[in-house]
Amino acid sequence: MRVAVTALIFMGLAGCTSMLLGNNSSGDMSAAPAARSSAQVAQDDAISAAVRQQFSADSAVGKYPIGIRTVDRKVTLSGTVGSYEVRDRAVQIASNTQNVASVNNRVTVNTNL
Repeated sequence: MRVAVTALIFMGLAGCTSMLLGNNSSGDMSAAPAARSSAQVAQDDAISAAVRQQFSADSAVGKYPIGIRTVDRKVTLSGTVGSYEVRDRAVQIASNTQNVASVNNRVTVNTNL
């Protein structure tokens, strides 16, 4: 009985923490507000797809699994690449993709790849 009560308390506290911190179900604290329209989501998905297509077409950038997330036309890139040149090229490609407002570069470089 005591273990069950303790478990319920911890579960309740975890839920309160999420509510207080604004956490969403995916655990991503930087997620966009739920108020985005379906048209905005569709546009962001199209931007991500266009960036991904451009990455695939590039012989250097296409070798690496770079994450692409778009919210309100702002693209966030994440992952690890083998050189600073590839990282900079990925940012350049994303920045030059139609309808992209800005690029947040979270790509790291590991020259041992």
